[in-house]
Amino acid sequence: MEPHRLEELYQRYAGELYLYAFSLCQEHAQAQDLMSEAFCRALLSLEGTEDGWRGWLFKVCRNLWLDQLRRWKHLTGEPPDPDRLAGDGDLLADLIREETRRTVYRAVQDLAPLDREVITLYYYGELSLKEVGTAMGISPGAARTMLCRARKKLKIRLEGAL
Repeated sequence: MEPHRLEELYQRYAGELYLYAFSLCQEHAQAQDLMSEAFCRALLSLEGTEDGWRGWLFKVCRNLWLDQLRRWKHLTGEPPDPDRLAGDGDLLADLIREETRRTVYRAVQDLAPLDREVITLYYYGELSLKEVGTAMGISPGAARTMLCRARKKLKIRLEGAL
């Protein structure tokens, strides 16, 4: 892969891949390592078109995380807020929005690992169902079913919390 092409793809996908990696490991430095290693493998492995590249990149990141899990156990933490507004709005509205974001994030983190992963890929990573399926090694239909079930579980957890 040409260096300028990889740089372009890095700029396009680094943010969402970082958020996905962070949702897996819940630790800033480790998420950066996972993201860097996934892009490094892309540099060494991929040639040609970008078709399916995004889903493949998330799958590589997931597999790297699973490899690390085999070596050590999970860590905890809270992700940075990528959507934090820079003070042009109403302070109360910003605080409510931030608290809602944290409540939803905590509820997502309390889900079972596969439910958490499908929610994270689809909503936080903004992957299509086809890309979610590729990243998780399942069909798009199975990804749709998992997402539906995970949404129902998340809805139950959030009832009364919001």
